[in-house]
Amino acid sequence: MKHLFTYFALVALLLVLSNASLFAADLQPVGNLFDQSPSEWEFVADQSDEFNDVQVDSQKWNVDTEDWGTWSWEPENTFQKDGSLHLQMVQDDHQRGNTKLAYKSGIARQYSTAVYGYFEARVKGCDLFPGASPAFWLHSKGPGNRYEARDGETVAYSEIDIIELQQSEYNKETKQHNGADIIDCNLHAVLIRNGQRQWIRPGTHPETNKNEYHAPFDPREDFHVYGVENSKDFVVWYIDGKEVARKPNLYWHLPMHVTLSLGLRHPFEAYKNGQRVAVLETTTQEGFPTEMLVDYVRVWRNNDVVAEAPTVKKQSQGSGTKTRPNMVNKAGGKATGNGMSQDQFVAMEKAKWEENGWPWNQEKVESNFAEMDANNDGVASGIERQQWFAKKQASLK
Repeated sequence: MKHLFTYFALVALLLVLSNASLFAADLQPVGNLFDQSPSEWEFVADQSDEFNDVQVDSQKWNVDTEDWGTWSWEPENTFQKDGSLHLQMVQDDHQRGNTKLAYKSGIARQYSTAVYGYFEARVKGCDLFPGASPAFWLHSKGPGNRYEARDGETVAYSEIDIIELQQSEYNKETKQHNGADIIDCNLHAVLIRNGQRQWIRPGTHPETNKNEYHAPFDPREDFHVYGVENSKDFVVWYIDGKEVARKPNLYWHLPMHVTLSLGLRHPFEAYKNGQRVAVLETTTQEGFPTEMLVDYVRVWRNNDVVAEAPTVKKQSQGSGTKTRPNMVNKAGGKATGNGMSQDQFVAMEKAKWEENGWPWNQEKVESNFAEMDANNDGVASGIERQQWFAKKQASLK
């Protein structure tokens, strides 16, 4: 009887795996992208998610990332429910170092990275407008990443905003803030010039970085499909299967993380001296919590292009330091997490401690790293760090 039960259990498992493989093989992007760009396209299951489980896949998504600017990311604001990923924003007064802030929200960033491919998500915007911007984007991380572009520039950071919904950006021509129908599909990069980091943004370089799509729909009211194809030569944006924008690919060749987030916007924040600052006098609980929904994220790689992916230069980590290769979505290779050496982790923590005004304790930080590095390979992977922080948070309850 026991052997019979085991037999049926194995059959059931094989059927599930078979159906999953057939499902993945049948998946196609919305529209006729593959007809327009005939190549050897392959669905990347490791970087795709239907969000049908009860909990967020912690092996795939980091929902407790570092905070920056006016954005405070808390893991409880990212959760799965009714077949969708929910990212919410709540009004919650708090303080980061000496900075007072008023809102916390959700983010989900993949541990693995990708360079070229087609990235698609079905997203419903948040009810609140203005004040919060649902985003689906790709961005690189790590000070060691460098890429020499065709024009000779050294690229230190790549970001492709597939969509930023409901940004309510200020329009200098109309002298008004944009409506909810304006969808931003932009590019950002950091170049190293004369030893200094220089941002290349939509506002400073609109001809190469800025796209505005005037949607015939309100993104708050229903789900729509948003996608981007990143290739060696072009970055091409699609909405509901139709091409809406295209730019030459000058600086977007670094390994990037697929990311979903709900970011704070006008009137609750403003730019001052190039930095995001909170506008606390506008703080309100009206309209909060608000949330964006994501039905799925799907990724395909073009094996013809991946095979020709550029070599990314890495800054030296110093002798005696072990590093883990940062794998991208190459055919035949499984993407790994965003690992950090002890030197990288200490540098990151030191900057955080200084920002918050805490007295520096390197011995404590190095001890924390040793606890994180569960397999003693000299690298704290993204998963190891997330698990360590979760244990610490649980111990404080």
